[in-house]
Amino acid sequence: MENKYNYIPEEMKALKRFIGWRKERRKDTVAKLPFSLIDGQGIGWNKPDRWLDFEEAKDKNEPLGFVLTEEDHITCVDLDQAIVDGRLTAMAQAIVEAFTGTYMELSQSGQGIHIFCKGKLLDNVIKPSEGIEIYKSNRYIALTGDVGDGSYFPISNQLLDKQAELDKLYKKWTQDKVSIRSQIKDFQSLILSQEGHLNGLSLSEILDTMEKTNSKAKLLINGESITGDHSRDDFIFLVLARNYTDGNPELMKDLFLMTPLNRIGSQEKRKDDRKYLEYVDKTLESVLELGSYIPFDWSRHLAYKQRMEAYERT
Repeated sequence: MENKYNYIPEEMKALKRFIGWRKERRKDTVAKLPFSLIDGQGIGWNKPDRWLDFEEAKDKNEPLGFVLTEEDHITCVDLDQAIVDGRLTAMAQAIVEAFTGTYMELSQSGQGIHIFCKGKLLDNVIKPSEGIEIYKSNRYIALTGDVGDGSYFPISNQLLDKQAELDKLYKKWTQDKVSIRSQIKDFQSLILSQEGHLNGLSLSEILDTMEKTNSKAKLLINGESITGDHSRDDFIFLVLARNYTDGNPELMKDLFLMTPLNRIGSQEKRKDDRKYLEYVDKTLESVLELGSYIPFDWSRHLAYKQRMEAYERT
């Protein structure tokens, strides 16, 4: 097992940040579910007392994950679909060249690339639709140790300081974003009572409809994980909520906070509630930047609701 992870930088191996992960099929997707190598249980996998150092972890003979924390200043650039038809995409090529020299590995699919380096970020960047995510904390990376043959990126076992490169990458993928506050203000200025079909629907009613009409939403609303990762589950729920709210960020956020995904007070995602709500807003921004979406057809639901109200009045 140690040989598989031979190129992982010694600076990472020295830290008590290792967990295990396993694949589990969830209908049409395969989730990578994290668990503690101490007892094989997924509960509390993100708690420091549930992590091991590399020497302990490698003896468990399980696929290893590395947990990113704020204090370590270790960042991972996660490129999805970076390799197409045996060649790096233009975006991946530019990023690989900028980060040359630091540790890189192929992802589980063999088509993505993990780039580990030293450096700080203001916050995680979550752009799955664009094929890039950049994580500094509150995230585990499913390690492979697969450095390839050097054809996609130079083989290295070093964890280099790439602060300048991270700054440029962060600026590129976060610039010109419209704030959640301004988008909420825009929606509040609309007169939904005229033609907006969301008028008159309670949050509970929207949430109940999501649960009854979408299998993924049902799992998340009932506290089950789809991906095994909090951030990805949060993102998926908000993508679904956008379809049911016509992309209204205020409603999307309210719905999210009504579900078990809401971790206010748990300190699981941030050390205080203010930081956690900032995380929720940033995730909302990422979802709203996805562009077009397929709105849920509320007409049949509202027609049924009107019939039932008429029946009850008789």
